[in-house]
Amino acid sequence: MRVFADRGLSLSRLAAVLCSLATAAVAEDGRGLKRGADPSQVSISGLSSGAAMAVQYAVAHSGSVTAVGAVAGPQWGCAGGSLSRAVNDCMCGRSALTPTIDTARGLAASGAIDGLVLAKPQSLSRSWIFQSPADETVSPRSSKADAAFLADFIGTPPEVDQGNAVDGSDRAGHGIIAPDGTDACAYDGSETSFVRRCGEEDNAGKMLHALYGPGSPYTPSERAADVPGSELWTFDQRHLIEKVKSSGASVSSDYYNPFWLWWPDRSPRRRNFDMASTGYIYVPPSCRSAGSACHVHVALHGCKQDAKRFARKAGYNEWAEHYRTIIVYPAIAPSEPVPGPVCHLPPVDQTLDASSVEPNPNGCWDWWGYLDTASEKGRYLTKTAPQIRVLESLIAEVTAPAAP
Repeated sequence: MRVFADRGLSLSRLAAVLCSLATAAVAEDGRGLKRGADPSQVSISGLSSGAAMAVQYAVAHSGSVTAVGAVAGPQWGCAGGSLSRAVNDCMCGRSALTPTIDTARGLAASGAIDGLVLAKPQSLSRSWIFQSPADETVSPRSSKADAAFLADFIGTPPEVDQGNAVDGSDRAGHGIIAPDGTDACAYDGSETSFVRRCGEEDNAGKMLHALYGPGSPYTPSERAADVPGSELWTFDQRHLIEKVKSSGASVSSDYYNPFWLWWPDRSPRRRNFDMASTGYIYVPPSCRSAGSACHVHVALHGCKQDAKRFARKAGYNEWAEHYRTIIVYPAIAPSEPVPGPVCHLPPVDQTLDASSVEPNPNGCWDWWGYLDTASEKGRYLTKTAPQIRVLESLIAEVTAPAAP
């Protein structure tokens, strides 16, 4: 009996292994980013620093991006290359903000970003913003300034959502709101994912409707059932990063080298533009066959967020099939975050603007110029910014003709 018992146990283990291998084969189709998506239907969005980067990318590439969404993001160009201004004014609202539209138009005229026709973008035509009035990390004043900027730049005001009292989303803390959120709706100091649950409020659903479905009513029941984690595939970001690195893109230092008398130096993380080696992609079933030519939406996580958790829980995947949209989740490398909301801390001293000691501890996208060298101030807003170039390569790969 013992022999049969052992054999039965071995067979069950073998079956489990075979099952897992079969599941893996279904989950990863081996095509990476090569999807043959429609290059004329590219949109981008993000949360917090991801929202800032989404608007930066959309403005820089307004001739190819059709729409942009921002959740709890600051005003475009607000930081002006200064960490202290980024925190004190753009995030915490400690000083008045000035319009930045003339900066964008100047960059367009110089060729640093896509050119404008009659002062308007050639492709970018729609935008959407969510900002909770109770956000403790990004001042609603900054989001309002971003909405004014987008209205001036695009020529059409963005659709602005400030939540509602029915589900409490008008009192939500900093984060993206999704039906599967794991953090409490209101700020309570225990946040871990910054994906919040406020009833059935659905930032991603409303955003994608504004970007891809204007003219029809938003219908929450069209949201698909939760997408299994096995359907979220990985892709290698390293070849995209290496492509930009090989062009000679320079970056600022981020620590002092103790072997060279504390001389400023660049960590391996900084040499990779603070970006992770792995990103994530969700390809809905209708977009998996060659020639499907689906839309592309790039979704950027925020500071202190785990990129994979954001990709699984933020709510985009459940709308991907409805809008025939491939969702791509690039990722910033994690770091050792500063605990607590930054606006609960003392104001950032201006001496830190010139610091070479870990200027990006919270794993943020570069929305204040932390990658810029002294001779390239302001590059972070342009098409030559390293992270923007990586995103451009990513989109080019997703939209390149797919092999049959």
